[in-house]
Amino acid sequence: MKVYIIITLSLVIVYNATAQTDETHNWKKLETINGEKMWYDISSIDTIKGDRFDIWVLQVHTPPLKSEGINGEVYRSKLLYSVNLTTVRYGIMKLRYYDVKNTEIYKFDYDTPPPPTDALRYPYPILEESPVYFIIGDLFGKKKKMGK
Repeated sequence: MKVYIIITLSLVIVYNATAQTDETHNWKKLETINGEKMWYDISSIDTIKGDRFDIWVLQVHTPPLKSEGINGEVYRSKLLYSVNLTTVRYGIMKLRYYDVKNTEIYKFDYDTPPPPTDALRYPYPILEESPVYFIIGDLFGKKKKMGK
C-alpha cells in the first residue's frame, strides 16, 4: 500500500512539474498599428525550424470581453497559435481567458485530440493587422537584422 501511495505521489509531482513548465513564457511586446496591447512568447523562437511553428500570444482587452458561457469579464487572453507559412494560414490550438485579478476563468484546448488534417489545423488565412501577421513581421525583421 505504501509503495502504491509513493508511486502515485511521484506521478502527481512529475505531472505538475511538466504542466508548469508548459506555461512558462518570456513575453516580448508586439508593436501593432492600432495600439492594441499584445505580447508574444519569444522563448520558443530559437527552436523554430521550417515553415510551421506554434507561438503563444498574450492580449489585454480594453474594454473587457464578454462572452456567453464565460463567467465574468475577460481582461486578458492567451492563445497558442499554430502557423503554416507555406499556406499562409494559422489555427488556434489553446485558449486561456483571465479576469481582472489575473485568475484563469476559462480554458479550451482545440488540439486535444490533434486535428487530423492541415485544413483543420490551419483554417484561418493570415490577414494584415492580425496578431499572427505582426508576429511574422517582427520575426522576419529580426532575421534580417541578424544577417540571415
